[in-house]
Amino acid sequence: MRHLVEWLLDLHDIRLGRDAPLLLRWENPVPAWILLAVGVFAAAGIVLIYWRERTSATRRIVLCVTRGALFALIVAALCRPLLVLQRNRVEPSHVVLMLDSSMSMATKDQYADESLVDAIARGAGINGSQAVADTSRFDLVTKALLRDDATPLARLLQQNGLQVVTFAGAAETRASVETRDAPEAAVRAIHETTADGAGTDLAGAIRSVLERSHGRRLAAIVLASDGQSTQSSSLKDALDAATDRQIPIYPLRVGSPLSPIDVEVGALRAQSSVFANDVFVVEAPISARGLREPTELKVRLIDDRAGETVSDESVTLDPQSPGKTLELRAKPTRVGDARYRVSVTPLPGERNTENNADALDVTVLQDRLRVLFVDGYPRFEYRFLKNALIREKTMELSVLLLEADEDFVQEGAEPIRRFPESPEELNRYDVVLFGDVDPRGGWLTPQQMNMLLDYVGNEGGGFGLIAGERFAPQRFLGTPLERLIPVTIDPRFLGRYDAPLTAGFQPALTPEGRESRLFRFTTDRDGNESLFRSLPELFWVARTLGARPGAAVLAEHPTMRSVAGTMPVVVVGRYGAGKLFFQATDDTWRWRRHTGELIYDGYWIRVMRELMRGSRGSGDRRYILRTDHRVYTYGQPVQTQVEVLDPQLLGETRDTIAIRVTQSAEAAGSSSAEVRSPGINAGVLRGPPAGWPAPRRSAPTVVGEFDVHRLSVQSNLFEGVYVPPRPGGFAIAPADIPARPGGRSASVLIRVDRPDLETRRPEADHEVLERIAAATGGKVLELDQLEVEFGAIRGRSVQIPDDVTEPLWDSKLVLAFFVLMISMEWGLRKAFGLF
Repeated sequence: MRHLVEWLLDLHDIRLGRDAPLLLRWENPVPAWILLAVGVFAAAGIVLIYWRERTSATRRIVLCVTRGALFALIVAALCRPLLVLQRNRVEPSHVVLMLDSSMSMATKDQYADESLVDAIARGAGINGSQAVADTSRFDLVTKALLRDDATPLARLLQQNGLQVVTFAGAAETRASVETRDAPEAAVRAIHETTADGAGTDLAGAIRSVLERSHGRRLAAIVLASDGQSTQSSSLKDALDAATDRQIPIYPLRVGSPLSPIDVEVGALRAQSSVFANDVFVVEAPISARGLREPTELKVRLIDDRAGETVSDESVTLDPQSPGKTLELRAKPTRVGDARYRVSVTPLPGERNTENNADALDVTVLQDRLRVLFVDGYPRFEYRFLKNALIREKTMELSVLLLEADEDFVQEGAEPIRRFPESPEELNRYDVVLFGDVDPRGGWLTPQQMNMLLDYVGNEGGGFGLIAGERFAPQRFLGTPLERLIPVTIDPRFLGRYDAPLTAGFQPALTPEGRESRLFRFTTDRDGNESLFRSLPELFWVARTLGARPGAAVLAEHPTMRSVAGTMPVVVVGRYGAGKLFFQATDDTWRWRRHTGELIYDGYWIRVMRELMRGSRGSGDRRYILRTDHRVYTYGQPVQTQVEVLDPQLLGETRDTIAIRVTQSAEAAGSSSAEVRSPGINAGVLRGPPAGWPAPRRSAPTVVGEFDVHRLSVQSNLFEGVYVPPRPGGFAIAPADIPARPGGRSASVLIRVDRPDLETRRPEADHEVLERIAAATGGKVLELDQLEVEFGAIRGRSVQIPDDVTEPLWDSKLVLAFFVLMISMEWGLRKAFGLF
């Protein structure tokens, strides 16, 4: 019977007898007074109509009632009756657990507050302060959340759902669990998360979680972070957004506000080649973080080949001056490849010792550096410079004085009477130094000029020019040798000034000059600059139009200007594979006053060694391998370039060259081609990364390969990009180009450091955590309070009306009553004989 009624009422979503409570509601309700008025007038009309019928009063009453019922049915249908099932829908709320997965969360802390250590140990379920100190921040948080079969997470799920979100640079949802469900999905997501993010955007992550939760009920945010952020996003805006939506944030107290003790040896700098029995200087930047008081560090320079310490020094660092650059000296005696390592003894409590050492490879040469010095006339600079180079035991000097008498015996270890006429003669020298000479004076042929260009550009020889009042550099303008001058020549300057030079000047070192070894006279940097400023003044300087693009100005005139800026005095640059040097004054001999030979000789000896060809220890000049830096931050791309110099090798090379990346100290041995990086000494590039042990014979571990592509059809340059997969030391070498017999393939060693932004401030920022909690109405939670505090987070679920309605006015039952009323009235009138 119930199903028949449901069928007659056309009910689809409501079931009689099972759904309750049920209400009758009118879709078009009419005020009661209108219904009463209509009913009175309708009743009066019906009575008047049937009162005049000629039949009995009983029959007239029956007909009136029938007509009234029909009218009432029509009025009710016009008001559209609805059957309503009243019910409510519950919209659940959820809590977001935000896990900081940046590298700073992998830090192992030192704690000064014993009560905090005890609370962390209880919360993480581990025993002892040492166990806490040996566990990273992220692991402590994980242990606290998953303690006792993830009881803290289960307490969160009693009143709210749970979302697990990890963030470093961006927020990522890892798991969603509904209220009272088992937390296995959340536990699995936490276990699969590692703290290896390259940066932290704390404010951006909070803002992202709030934006994603629009349309859902968010009860609270639980923030597991050390409070550090490497991005500049506005934390205030994110907290204001949480406050506006009344969403409290509960940070967990993670990490220690004390900066951990960490000593670091930076990238070493030194010459790529050194002569046997000559002094070899290694510049080692030493820095320390987390020092509480002045601390003495023991620094050693170790010869890995000999397995002995060749130099040691102590340096004291303190919180106010946490960094210094030391100069450690060695005197190698054995010829060949050598590896030198600078190591600092770890301090008590220092946990990260991987960066306590750095190393580099050098080539120890037995032969002396061969220099060809050509000058026009015996000016003062010529006389003193010639004597300085002759006195230097590690150099073999040939001097050519162009204006000397025919019977003058040219000086030097190997006297010559003309400029070399063949490449074989010229290639005997490592450095060619010109003084105030006129390349148009007939002593150089065009063939010799081009030969000198090839010597520098392809053979990697060094070339220097010392300006003079007669010819240099203005007479080089328009000649092929103009390309070897790292400045733009001013055609209007002919070498002489209109008036005598009575006022001297002191060259000013540029930032590049202060870092250059050319002007390193003492081991103390501050004392070195003071000594340089105290040197006798210079007077004459050649006017130029400024340094060429790519050249580096080491010293400049303090007041004189060129069209490109300040007037350069000392400039270095490159031409192809070779190095260039230009000095715009010939007055450096004046530096001998009051200092004797110490300053002057040392300066020019360093110039010669800086110009020495990079492949001094190898005769293979087929190609050059370069990277744009030596030290990279994790995630930073390595720009790699291969320049093929040998025509035969270039013809055999396809449009791409495969580059192999290995992680092995032995991959960075001596090369058969020059290895260098712009602005970095080539010898440094061949050094292993920080913390590598002494060399041992082991197969290199291949970590990846990539291709460098030819820049154009006719180009000999190949370029490519590679992103190292992890921090550490890597050797980059061509896989397609075999080494020459008896040699090894060229390789460039790079070091990939952990992101400096993540490690610059490793201490936890508890003040930020307190600020987040106070601004949003939350609370900073200790790790041993998670169960209680998580259970106290109230649910914010709400009940939302969700009624079900079914229309009755157009149902089969209404139509049946209407037909029944019409038929009944017609039948009664027929029976009463009213037709």
